[in-house]
Amino acid sequence: MTFTRRTVRNIFLTILLALFAIEIHAATVDTVTTYSQSMKKSIKAVVVLPEGYGGEKHFPTVYLLHGYSGNYADYIKNTPAIKAYADQYQLMIICADGGYSSWYLDSPADPAWKYETYVAKELVQWVDQRYKTKAERSSRAIMGLSMGGHGALSLAIKHQDVFGAAGSMSGGLDLRPFPGNWDIAKRLGSYAAHRGRWNENSVMEMIPLLSTMQLAY
Repeated sequence: MTFTRRTVRNIFLTILLALFAIEIHAATVDTVTTYSQSMKKSIKAVVVLPEGYGGEKHFPTVYLLHGYSGNYADYIKNTPAIKAYADQYQLMIICADGGYSSWYLDSPADPAWKYETYVAKELVQWVDQRYKTKAERSSRAIMGLSMGGHGALSLAIKHQDVFGAAGSMSGGLDLRPFPGNWDIAKRLGSYAAHRGRWNENSVMEMIPLLSTMQLAY
């Protein structure tokens, strides 16, 4: 499978529909412990494997990012029907952990927070080394909700060599109107003192960085 715009829209819509579904399906779920070398700590993730995983076939991957105050288990607990879509589209879904309020950034204000490096590099490499993935950008997508929606587009734009498609569900795409909210200042420093950081890390200002690789969304 190659992630075209139509495929991404279909997956995006079905995950949204899954928010209202309660059925449990045939896909299996691994809760795994990964290690971030950049942050020197272990981090959990959920890996949803489609029905039929285990043979010679390799599968495309979709990375799902949770919102502010969430964790890696949010989707599988609150939206268990995502397993049906792993089966339907024959792909793997990886639910990453972005910390309580990482905004999926390598924080210039706090060197201990390197969640951009973790998700876009370390986690992707960890999954590709241990699972039967199609390990190329055209078969790797990323999407998320709220804080994760911003993170998904931000990481996809910054790492177009890694992700071939991206989606955002209610993503906060401009951080600047919210200088006092959701711990953003803890990751970037205060807006008054570090406006450049807030500009650089808002998805709204990243659009010119999109290349001819034609990121699907």
